[in-house]
Amino acid sequence: MRIPLYIEFTGKKVLIIGGGGVGTARARKFHEAGAEIRVLSLEFSEELIELSKEEKVELIKGDAFNRNLLENLIAWCDLVTVAIGDLRINDIVMELARRYKALVNLANDAERTEVVVPFEGEVNGIRFAVTTEGKSGVVARRVRDLFVETLKEDSESLYLLEAMHYLKKYMKSKSVPVQLRMKLYFVISADEEFRSLVEEGKVNEARELAEKLVEEYVSGKREIDESLVKIQF
Repeated sequence: MRIPLYIEFTGKKVLIIGGGGVGTARARKFHEAGAEIRVLSLEFSEELIELSKEEKVELIKGDAFNRNLLENLIAWCDLVTVAIGDLRINDIVMELARRYKALVNLANDAERTEVVVPFEGEVNGIRFAVTTEGKSGVVARRVRDLFVETLKEDSESLYLLEAMHYLKKYMKSKSVPVQLRMKLYFVISADEEFRSLVEEGKVNEARELAEKLVEEYVSGKREIDESLVKIQF
C-alpha cells in the first residue's frame, strides 16, 4: 500500500530512463527539487540537451537493456524513474533496484510502481498533491486545479495558517514544553475570539491574543479543555 509523503530531495541521486517528454518532465521536476540527475537514453529532447549544457543534468547515451550499464547506474541512484514505453525493462529495473535499495517510479505502469509522482499545487504555503494512481491524469489535474481555486477563495484558512505559524514560532521561542504546546495548538485554534479575529483578517490582533492565551495557559490561569485536543501525545 502506498502512503503520501513529502521527502527532501536535495542532494538525492535520480536516474531517469528515457529522454522523451515524460523523462524530460521528470528531470525538470527533480532538478528543481535539488536532486542530482542522470538521464539514460538513446535520444534526448531539446530541453534535456539544453539542461545538460547548463550542467543541470547529466546525459548518458546508451541502451537501457545494456545490463552492465543499467546496473552501474541503479547502484548509483536513490530513485530510478522508467519513462519509456517498453514494459520489458520494468522487471529488470525492479530486480536491480531491490538489490541496490533504490526506489522505483514506473511512469509506464501505474499499478506496479513503488513511487507515484503526483500533480502538485500550492497556495500561500499550503502544499498538496493529487493522484488517482493511474486511473486518470485528466481528473487528477482537474482536482488539483479545483483545490487551488478553493484555497484562493478561502481567505480564513490562509489567515489561520499565518496566525498558527506565528503561534508555533512564539511557543518555541518561549520554550513551552512540547506536550503542552501540542495541546495549545488545538485549544487556541478553537478559541472563539481568536477565530473571530482570524475570520476578519485581523492577523496581528490574533497573534497578540494568542500570546496572551499562551501565557494564561502556561501560568495555570486557564485550564485546558481536553475535549478540544484531537491527538493525545
